[in-house]
Amino acid sequence: MGQTIASGLSALGHDVVVGTRDAKKLDAWIQKAGPRAQVGTFADAAQADMVFLCTSWSGTESAIALAGKEHFSGKTVVDVTNPLDFSAGPPPKLAVQYPMSGGETLQNALPSAKVVKAFNIVTAKYMIDARLQAGVLDLFIAGNDAEAKGQVAEIAKAWHWGSVNDLGGIGQSYWIECFAMLWIQQGFKTGTWTHGFKLLPG
Repeated sequence: MGQTIASGLSALGHDVVVGTRDAKKLDAWIQKAGPRAQVGTFADAAQADMVFLCTSWSGTESAIALAGKEHFSGKTVVDVTNPLDFSAGPPPKLAVQYPMSGGETLQNALPSAKVVKAFNIVTAKYMIDARLQAGVLDLFIAGNDAEAKGQVAEIAKAWHWGSVNDLGGIGQSYWIECFAMLWIQQGFKTGTWTHGFKLLPG
């Protein structure tokens, strides 16, 4: 997921750094990623003007600690994680219960950052190109900072998302994570992961 998003950002003309514990694992990706892409530590990646969190939920806290919380201060942090609990096997359940959410948990952990929940409701390749054969997907976002959400909406439009639906503050992340759970349940039921969501006006 992180590699796909980094490739999508690079294609838009942005310089990107993918943070990892083991740079060797990204050798194949970096060879085809283009001149704007780099691989570094989590701390290297957190130096960017905008940070995308694309970790598994179980690894998110550790990744933030390795990056250094101070490096997130004042920045737009795009939360692409889903708080999934696989302890009982697949399909997973949510690891964070209402009224809390993964997005709000991250905002509380990074109080000086501007966390925006986004892009977590589809498979990685559709995150950076939301044009499916049957139509264009719609996005749902949540966050406390209007300017940060505007930045995310601009990227979403460049990645061909249809409407970008702002659900409000970061506390609304719970409902976006429920969309992700619905997407996951459908995937396990059908064995395919090529579906997505479209919001139709009445």
